[in-house]
Amino acid sequence: GINIWCAAGKGTFGTRELISRIESTGLQKRVSHRKIILPQLGAPGIKAHEVEEKSGFTVIFGPVRAQDIPAFMENGSIATPEMRRVSFNIKDRFVLTGVELVQSLKFALLAIPVFLILGFIRDGGVRVSHLLESLPFFGAVITGAFLTPVLLPWIPGRAFAFKGWILGMMYAAIVSYVSRGNPMEWISNMLLLPAVSSFISLNFTGASTFTSLSGVKKE
Repeated sequence: GINIWCAAGKGTFGTRELISRIESTGLQKRVSHRKIILPQLGAPGIKAHEVEEKSGFTVIFGPVRAQDIPAFMENGSIATPEMRRVSFNIKDRFVLTGVELVQSLKFALLAIPVFLILGFIRDGGVRVSHLLESLPFFGAVITGAFLTPVLLPWIPGRAFAFKGWILGMMYAAIVSYVSRGNPMEWISNMLLLPAVSSFISLNFTGASTFTSLSGVKKE
């Protein structure tokens, strides 16, 4: 449902697309009725009257969650207040972090050759320690893709980039303290790690109910 909300907000799930899909699938020939149930969170992108005019199907906005559709239909396509309520508690956010982690780590793995090449240039060879040097980077990825979404309501600020930056700064300070590196390592940690965490945190704007279209565009 939240993915639908994101798509509706940026126009990829909209009136024109819906009409096109109805026509391309030949839905008029497959069903005898002329009603189509859409997710409630898709409403920002749908002009119901236009869909009915051009396709002949009456739009009915169903519940927020797909699991409530059977009960919704048994109730005569009438949603209860609970079906209309959008929740975004820690459990909901925790579930969504799986996708964020997989997508982020998939691209983060491309950074490993970069660390190896830089290590080779610096030390004249490839060592296991070069891989270990990449661990703080992956920690920053996890900070942005997992910790920021889970702790979202309790992190100061409104912008997701700022929230990710705050946790990234805290993480960078911990890494720098534990590693007890030289001043240059401290500086590099404080510049790189918060930036990585902040950037990855931006991806969660489309999976949350905290943001508006204008807020997403601004970030």
